[in-house]
Amino acid sequence: MDNKDWLKRMDWWHVIVILVISAAICLYLVDSINASSRVGNLVLILPASILGLGLCLLTLAGIVREAIRGPSEDVKVSTPVAGESDQRGVDSSVDSPDEHSTVFERARPLVMLALFAVYVLMIPYLGMDGSSALFLAAALIVNGERRLIFILGYSIIFAAVATYIFKSILPYPLHTLFI
Repeated sequence: MDNKDWLKRMDWWHVIVILVISAAICLYLVDSINASSRVGNLVLILPASILGLGLCLLTLAGIVREAIRGPSEDVKVSTPVAGESDQRGVDSSVDSPDEHSTVFERARPLVMLALFAVYVLMIPYLGMDGSSALFLAAALIVNGERRLIFILGYSIIFAAVATYIFKSILPYPLHTLFI
């Protein structure tokens, strides 16, 4: 396979976005350290910055790997004529569900954004643990999960563990309902 022109195949706009995000993380971290280098002030910023920069590095490595790998030669793209069946026996004149998404699928990001806004507004009333559990349960339902035991178990356990971790890390009291 000829990999000489992998720089031409690189997704440069994606690289630029990742580099801008990395620069913003670094600037925020440096500004936070300059403002106050006390451990209590950096207890959330430093680990989040390290995690964010690590994810940026992993994303950049994936972009470079895909560019070096190049286009796959074993994938054949053929477009059957309307009314004919393709290799899987699917009639090409019938639209697949992926081609035309429903209104709800297109509005799902807005629904999740609205759920997050309600979550933030409910923290003073239901506490971090109660509103986190309700938000996670609603998010799972919106994203298609239907197993009630899984929804309840996951949302309650995750909310309890996350609330306990935040209460133990944060230097100020955290409003909770149960924990």
